[in-house]
Amino acid sequence: MTTRTKIAGAVLGAAVAGALALVPLTDDHSGGDAESSNADSSGVVLGSSEKEAVPSFTATDWVSYGDRVAVVRVTAEHERRDPGEETGEETGEEEYLSRTVDLQVRELVWARSDAPALPSTVSFTADGWQVKDGTKKELASPDTSRLEVGHDYVITFARFSDGAWSPLGSGGVLPYDHGRIGEGEFQGETVTADAYRSTWEERLVPGDEEPMAFRTAGKPATGVQGILRSATPDATAARYFALDPAARYEKVAGAGEPADTFCSVAAPLAVSEDSRLTPDELAAVLTDLAGLAGPGGKDDASALRTYATSLEAGAGDSASADDTARKASAAGIERKCGTDVGELLPTDTEVDAEGGAGTDGGTKG
Repeated sequence: MTTRTKIAGAVLGAAVAGALALVPLTDDHSGGDAESSNADSSGVVLGSSEKEAVPSFTATDWVSYGDRVAVVRVTAEHERRDPGEETGEETGEEEYLSRTVDLQVRELVWARSDAPALPSTVSFTADGWQVKDGTKKELASPDTSRLEVGHDYVITFARFSDGAWSPLGSGGVLPYDHGRIGEGEFQGETVTADAYRSTWEERLVPGDEEPMAFRTAGKPATGVQGILRSATPDATAARYFALDPAARYEKVAGAGEPADTFCSVAAPLAVSEDSRLTPDELAAVLTDLAGLAGPGGKDDASALRTYATSLEAGAGDSASADDTARKASAAGIERKCGTDVGELLPTDTEVDAEGGAGTDGGTKG
């Protein structure tokens, strides 16, 4: 297996304009750069998180926003530099080198009714390389495949507003070597179908729809076809199939407004915001955050729900709150968003009998 360097920070992958645009950040909070925490110069640099324009992990996502699903093989990759772009050697700094990949369509698996025809070959931007001091490392996004030459994949494709085709999102790319989903390249490493399924099993959130990666691991592509044929698209998305996936999702999210994300909901909890929240109000925010934790946030969701429940049960008394869940919730928010939430206690409490001010949990003691 290759060695990965974790990058603590946001790796933003947005499936817009027919491309997966990746903007890497390399602060790993280790007291040095990302490379210093990994002596293996051939290692894959793995980003810690990503944000996308369209949801892509579940069968509902695929039939709501995808156009075609196909088995493909990556036949070539190319470095891509914008005209006039300075290199890391010229600036003396770490740089991100973009990459495009060429795919050959080998088998059509599923199509949305009235979807446009998928070309026999497709090219788009994928995760590239981190370059520093003349050393080039492969960069990969978490919970998805990097798309490497010679490997096969099952991909749900979408045609975006500019007419270009690309994967719907990171959840719409499944390894498929040897005719088994989960077998092949994942996060820059070669994995078995059993290991792939185990990875996704750890990410399951009770009550949430299971990701396609988990549901189809170990199966042939026909397994995807069967699931999608019985899946029902989001009702709002179905009314806007004439729009491209990003615009369609905006309709689903609400009148063109950006959908709430984990970090946007958590933002008012920041110490710098000086928000005033009662125990019940804080519990409501924490419950919303638990629902937005995503496939990889099972532990965070559990801590958030536990803390929220304890606040509600305490009838406004933050002293009775679950302290372990509170600390885990605060740590999870700070890890995901880089937001300082202090002690994560209610900040709008009643004045006590002595006339003193209520607890201000938004600042650290």
